[in-house]
Amino acid sequence: MMGFLPPTLQKLKEFDGYLGKEGLSLDEGIGLRWTDESMAYDQTPYDVLPFMDAGVDGIHVGLLTDFGKVTDLEEAFVVCVHPMNAPASLKILARNPKEFVDYLYSDRNLTMFFNFMMIESEEQYRSMVEEGETDFEESAEFAEAQNLVLTKMKEYMGCKKVGSIYEFVESAEEARRKQIVLPTKDSIGIAGEIESGEELPVYPVDENADIGVAEAQGFLASAPLVSKLAFIRDAQYAGLIDNQTPLKGVILSELESLGYAAEVARLKSLDW
Repeated sequence: MMGFLPPTLQKLKEFDGYLGKEGLSLDEGIGLRWTDESMAYDQTPYDVLPFMDAGVDGIHVGLLTDFGKVTDLEEAFVVCVHPMNAPASLKILARNPKEFVDYLYSDRNLTMFFNFMMIESEEQYRSMVEEGETDFEESAEFAEAQNLVLTKMKEYMGCKKVGSIYEFVESAEEARRKQIVLPTKDSIGIAGEIESGEELPVYPVDENADIGVAEAQGFLASAPLVSKLAFIRDAQYAGLIDNQTPLKGVILSELESLGYAAEVARLKSLDW
């Protein structure tokens, strides 16, 4: 079920259906297919709604809702998740779905999508693109399908070519940083508003040390909302919220008390 898709992504899905009638698909032409919340992994932030995946290593993209604060998902950041590369598993790719479509149209072979954890400069990105282009040229059948899909995509979606993918993604991340009132270890942070002079305590999450129930409950009982959410993000990112520890029950209880039904459902779905 993907009833949450905003208009831009609904149109992209309709476009994929249109391609299907011609024996093509976004999967064949770009390398991504549609998925839903069931794609979520332990590394997928609880407030990210997966909508496409790469069909390999659990790699997927989703919409960041900021714990339900973003009600118009046309304005939601698009986050890429690489579960097998934890903890360096998250990357903001675009500021919203429309820009994400521009990204898909522009980043042939999804170089940034698959390699973001290794790319540290424009030069490095371009070098990887050149290597990918060599492989692309050696596969005439794939090249033909991709060119056809991208041409039709531009016509159907009205997308535009991005000049520099590296700068495009950097710009999206900078836009996110401007929203953050409390940073988190996954770089996504907590967005929102705080009172002038309000103190935001930070729980010192250590990925090599379990968090005791009493300690977690004590922090959550007195911390402001932003600090609570940052604690939850950091604990998840550190891999400390799973079925092997009572902390999961503490986090579930806190999310329920805050009224975050979608995030509660996500966390419960990760039972194994």
